[in-house]
Amino acid sequence: MKIIITESQYNNLFEKNSKLIYKMWNDGMDFYDISEYTGLDLEQILFLLKDKEIHIDCGFAYQLVSMIFSHTDLVNKKYSFEDDTVSLELQWDGFGGYLIFEYEDIDSKLVGFATPYWDGNCRTPVDGSYFEDMESNDNYDDYDNQGFTLSYTPKSFESISELINFLNNEYPKLLFEPIQELIHYYRSKYM
Repeated sequence: MKIIITESQYNNLFEKNSKLIYKMWNDGMDFYDISEYTGLDLEQILFLLKDKEIHIDCGFAYQLVSMIFSHTDLVNKKYSFEDDTVSLELQWDGFGGYLIFEYEDIDSKLVGFATPYWDGNCRTPVDGSYFEDMESNDNYDDYDNQGFTLSYTPKSFESISELINFLNNEYPKLLFEPIQELIHYYRSKYM
């Protein structure tokens, strides 16, 4: 059986669901409790709460980054820069609980880790784990923690939408500098 509703009926239903989920959140329920109680999955709950006023500190941001990357399509995972000659792809590793990046330009490929708010801290470490020189095809599978971080990691947000906006807009651009420093490091060490 199909039920057809008007756009205004849909909007009314959406607003009621959103208010109910927000009330449950304000009453102290976490995402998993709300999911269990309502039958909604995490993506739906995050979507219903994304524009609501929720204070997000660095510890909570780390939890949200995990949920947003692993359970939703609310963040871009592929970026192109400089007339499509540079690409950046992000992938969440659910087993390890970290964000993997794969950077490629005409000269090099770099794979590493750059998890915003790693371990609930107000910083984003950027580490390399694989480097390839595209001209020579030499590659080095060598994890190096050089202490590189993003130059800026916000200390708080007032909504999930603000965090999503940071992840979609500022985060990939901020990754560019430490990635370049890592490429320079690998070239100096191995070439």
